[in-house]
Amino acid sequence: MTNPFESKIIPFYGGIKPELFEIERRCMDRKGNVIQYLEEHLPDGLILDVGAGNGFTAEKLIREGRFVIPMEPDEKMIDRSKKLVWSNGVAQSIPFHDNTFDAIYSTWAFFFDGIKDIDEGLSEVERVVKDGSRIIIVDNYGDDEFCSYSPNDITSSVAPWVQRGFEYEVIDTEFIFDDVLEAKKLLTFYFGEQGSRVNKTTLEYKVVAYTKVLNKSDR
Repeated sequence: MTNPFESKIIPFYGGIKPELFEIERRCMDRKGNVIQYLEEHLPDGLILDVGAGNGFTAEKLIREGRFVIPMEPDEKMIDRSKKLVWSNGVAQSIPFHDNTFDAIYSTWAFFFDGIKDIDEGLSEVERVVKDGSRIIIVDNYGDDEFCSYSPNDITSSVAPWVQRGFEYEVIDTEFIFDDVLEAKKLLTFYFGEQGSRVNKTTLEYKVVAYTKVLNKSDR
């Protein structure tokens, strides 16, 4: 059966350039501030990671009393060597029953591209979580050194999320590279010539976490 949302899957570079993705995962938020935020704000129970990549975050958040299922649309990104129970699916068509999860989170998964996609994705997210569950969406905040290298605007737009009942918090973190050559390699891939101008190993990076506790009676 053809997935009607197949065209909305954005192929992620990590599946075909694992050496670059390894640099990204190791150096982005190297001190673990985002992981710590999620650890503190996610409950115990059954949690869904939407757009889970290779399972890096899901693996870190599993603990006694909390089970995280990583859901990833790009089959090439799924790391079957990790001790995780994987789901292959897209945010706009989540392959789980209603009221399954105690919370859902997503980190830097660009399936919410524009107002229409936000509503399509959120409708599914809200369907599969229980009443009173927390939804957390993590994205670039901008106004930092990292985003300044991009020739395009890669910051998140706060307004659409606030209009949909989300609160937001800015998390200050950093990209910390082993050396300048490594920084140049990743940022040149991201941003082209502008990224190749990086000449330092630590870059200020601001992340925004949108959070909402779902009250299904308000829908």
